[in-house]
Amino acid sequence: MMRIIRVVGLFICLICPAAASTLTLDQVLASAKRQNPLSQSIKQESLALEAKNQADTASDPLSLNGVGTRAYPDYASSGYEYAIGISKKIPLGGVQKQDQEITRLNNQASLLEGEQKVLDFANGLKNLYHQHCIESKNYQSFKQSYEDFEKLFKKKQLAFEYQEISKVELMQLELEKKRLYAQLQEMRMQQRSSKENLLMLSRISHADEATLSCGDIYPIKADVRLPADAFHLTSEAHQKRIQSTQKALKRYTEKIESVELVGGYSNEIDIDKYSIGVSIPLAFSSKKSEKERAASMHRNSALAFQNEQTMLEKKSRASQLQSTLKSNAVMVKTIEENVRYYQKELLPLIKKSYDLGESSVMEYLLSRQQFYQLKQELYATEKTYYQTLFTLYSVIETKDNQ
Repeated sequence: MMRIIRVVGLFICLICPAAASTLTLDQVLASAKRQNPLSQSIKQESLALEAKNQADTASDPLSLNGVGTRAYPDYASSGYEYAIGISKKIPLGGVQKQDQEITRLNNQASLLEGEQKVLDFANGLKNLYHQHCIESKNYQSFKQSYEDFEKLFKKKQLAFEYQEISKVELMQLELEKKRLYAQLQEMRMQQRSSKENLLMLSRISHADEATLSCGDIYPIKADVRLPADAFHLTSEAHQKRIQSTQKALKRYTEKIESVELVGGYSNEIDIDKYSIGVSIPLAFSSKKSEKERAASMHRNSALAFQNEQTMLEKKSRASQLQSTLKSNAVMVKTIEENVRYYQKELLPLIKKSYDLGESSVMEYLLSRQQFYQLKQELYATEKTYYQTLFTLYSVIETKDNQ
């Protein structure tokens, strides 16, 4: 019987909506990846560019021409004459394949740069996840503080009934309780809104039932080193364009790029004619190939300078972000120490003084507000750290560097 109950329970768990379970960061990212319109857009753009490349470099179609005339010869009867013919331009020396490869490499470079948007989106989701988790931690901490204050307020209500405290003191506590409640509700709505925004972008439904794990947030560390494949999208796109210019140089060294074959039949009044011919363009009679090679060499140099400037700016930006991260990490550690000292040493001392009547209610409330402000500063610094971290990940073009 117990075995049957366990089997039924397992079946029920399997058919429960996935959204009702606790979602990890990996699950959020996996859902977004499966249904990300940006990825689908890049895929379709890739297909479109390849189809356009094939169309632009396809060989010219057969040409069919015909002509008809009414002839009036001097020594024969008049009559009709006509001629028909076909022609076909045939590329030589792999020119067609080279043209396709030149365009394909440039297209691949553009698509690699388009991948930056997908990368930015993934890092943006990671940042939203961490921001929500910090807000949830802040909410839970504040909720516990509010509940502790509620207990204190109830005790003070009894104390007022026994005329141990004044009406003014009770009113001050009541006003503080209302203020804390309002803040609690605002924080609850804020963390709920951040969760809904994250799940909406991740294409996860049932946002009300879903909860986020927050047990997998990245640790805060001062030193974040660049991975070996930093700036790989920019580097790969640059290499593709350089390869394209190199192939263009080779492409325009061909002496003969194409020939045109021509065949025809003409019917004259007193004779039939069949003809076949070939047309060979003489590349040396034009400076087109020379100018194309010059353009490719200049393009190669321009790409090298552009990449040098781009990498310089990216590395400078990454260095600035690394410095900011280090500063934020040190600040987080410092504030955490202050929070622990305030919570373990100063607050208990002030509360004890207030309970013994040695401190006023205003002094007690002020100390609580100072502690709250200190914790808000801690959470704000943590949020800034993660915002900077995932901005760095986008700049160095990586999804993860943990």
